[in-house]
Amino acid sequence: MMLMSAIAIVLLAGCAPSVPTSGTTTSPSAQPSTVKSNSVLFAYVGTGIKEPVTELAQMYEAKTGTKVEMTFNSSGALLSQVETAKKGDIYLPGGMPYVEKAKNAGHVSETVGPIAYHVPVIMTPKGNPAQIKSLKDLTRSNVKLILPDTEATAIGKSALHIFEKAEISKDVLKNVQAYVETAPKVLTTLQLGQGNAAIGEYSAAVKAKDMVDLIEIDPQFNEVEQIPCAVLTYSNQQTEATNFLDFMAKEGPKVFEKYGFKTRLDTP
Repeated sequence: MMLMSAIAIVLLAGCAPSVPTSGTTTSPSAQPSTVKSNSVLFAYVGTGIKEPVTELAQMYEAKTGTKVEMTFNSSGALLSQVETAKKGDIYLPGGMPYVEKAKNAGHVSETVGPIAYHVPVIMTPKGNPAQIKSLKDLTRSNVKLILPDTEATAIGKSALHIFEKAEISKDVLKNVQAYVETAPKVLTTLQLGQGNAAIGEYSAAVKAKDMVDLIEIDPQFNEVEQIPCAVLTYSNQQTEATNFLDFMAKEGPKVFEKYGFKTRLDTP
């Protein structure tokens, strides 16, 4: 009888399920004592702000243990993703109008900002071969203009408003050689020689100062966009998502400034 009991115990032990391992990946440098959470937030992030937001997500994970997974695309494409998926935690587009649109559609529960500003500028290849000095010069027949997508990107939408305010829309738009999917692609397209002028973002021009010339747009015509951060109503981690918003409001401006973004409109 004792032998049969021992055999039964061994068999039961062999059938016991193993403890599943966690699917969360921990970086080699992470210290277990500093990890306060195993949560994962999902964020929709504009391509033009990928670098600062990626660093901020890493900082947040190091501080709280909460990982922030991200997808990157134009602001409009991200909004379409949110509308289709109806899931996720954070929406970080390149401009406030996209958050307002999302809020009006019931996708957003809370917003902070501006974290920084998207400031449109004129960019030309180094040396400014077309000798462009102002918005008016973009109407000249020798100008080959590159624009970000005017529906899907914050900078593209701003460009149209700028041309309207300056009353040069018709003459400028006939010079457009290419509309590119995202704001960062403006610089690449310009460098490939597909145009001699472009409307792009101030931070991109500053980072590429060895390759492009920057011409600031007259403030009376310029359309500066606030860069916000919002919590989605579909988040099942509203408290953690709100904590991330608070972190962005506090730490975001310093990191964005590091990547060339303006965080105060009185900066040169």
